[in-house]
Amino acid sequence: MRLGLLGFGEAGLRFAQDLSQGGLTDIVAYSRTGAKEPADGPLHTQAAAAGAKLVKTVRALCKGTDVVIALTPGKSAVAAARKTAKYLSPGQIYVDMSSAAVKTMEDIAQLLEGKARFIDAAIMSPVPLNGIKGVIGASGADAAQFRALLAPYGMNIKVVGEKPGGASAMKLIRSVCMKGLSAVLIESLEAAQRYGVLEAAAADIAGSFDERPFAENMKRYVCGTAVHAGRRVHEMADAMALLNALGSSTRMTRATRSNLVELANLGLREKFNAREPDTVAAAIEALVELRRG
Repeated sequence: MRLGLLGFGEAGLRFAQDLSQGGLTDIVAYSRTGAKEPADGPLHTQAAAAGAKLVKTVRALCKGTDVVIALTPGKSAVAAARKTAKYLSPGQIYVDMSSAAVKTMEDIAQLLEGKARFIDAAIMSPVPLNGIKGVIGASGADAAQFRALLAPYGMNIKVVGEKPGGASAMKLIRSVCMKGLSAVLIESLEAAQRYGVLEAAAADIAGSFDERPFAENMKRYVCGTAVHAGRRVHEMADAMALLNALGSSTRMTRATRSNLVELANLGLREKFNAREPDTVAAAIEALVELRRG
């Protein structure tokens, strides 16, 4: 198999290293910086050490390549696909791994229709830490074929759907939780520092996460909040009063209290007869149904 990497920054270099170590022997890469360098330039040397060969043009990258993986900035994704499309054929697979909006992936799918098979892919963990071992979500009609081609060399690909945009949507939805959790932790720990209990509070919060698998924590948070949101509003009001007295940030605490008020007013408690639902899915399906209503 011949693999092309469109873009050869940190991610491209690490992917080449990992795939080469996994047994892939035919890797070519293109970057604008590398195209301007002489054959003995530093990027060419790095590429060779990683098991890849830098080429001078996008045309050369696409020639004879089975899969092209685009690792460009999200803002450049459409332009990169448009430039590459001229040199692709219907049998080739073009995989976009840039961090871009769902609409961007849908636009690229339309742009490449009839010119190449398109996969929307999302890197779900830090590349420097996990490389190709981290989960890469993939969506598109040929996502399973992409997995079949790269999995033998160690790439951890999870097919998430047949519609381009699905993988990017999953990554963005995941970011709502992960980035939101970061903001909540920072606000909590700022207040702890101001009150003089930072070490104890940090250890207590960490302990509450560590004591059981996160899937159990998720069920406890979601299903418990579904029926107990009302009585938790008062607790968050007290928390906000404390944070205000400390001069600490209250942005996330205010949002949490507002969310609890909204959930209490939706009638989730009544829908489940004051008993916690058995599954996260049951709670979320009921939430969506009540909001639509």
